[in-house]
Amino acid sequence: MKKFLMLCSIAVLMPLAAFSATYYDAGNQMFSFKVGTTIPAFTYFISDQDFVSGLGEGNTGLSVGGYGSISYQVFSSPTTAIGGEIGYDFNYSAEEELFTAVPFFAKATYFPVQGVLDLPISVGLGGAYIKYGDGSLMTLYANIEIGLTWYPSTNWGFGINTGLWIIPELNYTEEIQSDNAIFGLIPVTLSVTYRQ
Repeated sequence: MKKFLMLCSIAVLMPLAAFSATYYDAGNQMFSFKVGTTIPAFTYFISDQDFVSGLGEGNTGLSVGGYGSISYQVFSSPTTAIGGEIGYDFNYSAEEELFTAVPFFAKATYFPVQGVLDLPISVGLGGAYIKYGDGSLMTLYANIEIGLTWYPSTNWGFGINTGLWIIPELNYTEEIQSDNAIFGLIPVTLSVTYRQ
C-alpha cells in the first residue's frame, strides 16, 4: 500500500514539476511563521538496540506536543533556497515531566512546483538544546520536511507542512552512556509565509 501511494504521488508531482514555470529568481526571500503539533514517532536506544514507537508509557514515553518557529530563506537559484529556522517544541511524558527542544538549524529547500501553489521540500541540519526534568543537553538535530503553500495574493501564503525530525541524545559521560538514544518526531504545522 505504501509503495502504491508513493507511486501515485510521484505520478501526480512529476508532470507538475516538468511543466511548472519558475516564479522565483536568485535573491528572492521568504519569511515564515509555523505553529502546530509534534507527534513522538520512535525512540531507538543505542546500547541495547531497543526500538520503541507510539505514544505514552512503554513506548516513546511522550504525548503529542506543540511547536512554533520562525524561518528565513533566500533563493540561490530559481528552484532552490537556503536559510535557517529556530523553533520551540514541548511534549509531556507519562510522568507529567516536561520535555522541551529548541532546534536551530540551516536548511536547504527545493521548489519543484512554485507560483500560486508552492511545494517546498527541505532538509535541515543543526543543533538542538533539549531539556527533560532536571537534565539538559546540547545535541545534533536533522530534519526532512515537505509542505504545500497556497498564495492567495502575490506576497502572502498559507501552508501545511510535515516531515521527520531526528534528535540524537549522545552522552559522553561513561555513567550515562547507556541512556544514548535517537529520538524521532513527526511535526504537523500550519504556516504563514511572506515572500518578496
